[in-house]
Amino acid sequence: MNYLTRLFACIILFCLSTTFAYSDFSGKVVKVIDGDTVDVLTTNKQKIRVRLLDIDAPESKQAYGNASRKYLASLIAAKNVFVKESKKDIYERSLGTIFLNKMNINEKMVENGYAWAYRYKGVANNKLMVKLETIAKQNKKGLWKDKHPIAPWEFRHNQR
Repeated sequence: MNYLTRLFACIILFCLSTTFAYSDFSGKVVKVIDGDTVDVLTTNKQKIRVRLLDIDAPESKQAYGNASRKYLASLIAAKNVFVKESKKDIYERSLGTIFLNKMNINEKMVENGYAWAYRYKGVANNKLMVKLETIAKQNKKGLWKDKHPIAPWEFRHNQR
C-alpha cells in the first residue's frame, strides 16, 4: 500500500510540473504595445502577451518611447515570429526571446539603441545585452543620441 501511495504521489507531481512548464510557440504579432511588449496570436488562435526578455525599452511617455515602439513594429508587426518562452512575469506576461526567422529581435532592440539591457536591482544578467548596449552607446545609436538619456527604471521610479 505504501508503494502505491508513493507512486500515485509521483504521478500527481509529474502532472502538475508539466502544467507549469513553459513552452516555445509561433504566431503572428498582432499588436506592438511598446518597445518591449507585443501581443502574439498563436497558430491555435490564442493571444499571448509577450514581454521581451533581457531588455527594458523607454516607457511610452518617455523620450524615445514612441521611437522604440515604432522600431519594434517595423521589425515584427504583422509578421510570423517564434517565441522562446522563459517564464511568466508578475503580470502573467510571457517573458521570452522573439525570433524573426533566425534574427534575435531582443538583441536588435538593444543593438540599435532602442532599449537598455534589463537590470534587476542594478544588475544585468545577460552580458551580451550589456555589450550590445555599450556598443550602441559608443556609436550614439537610437536613444543614445540623447546627451542624458533616462533609463526606464529611473523614469518609472520618478513617476511614483
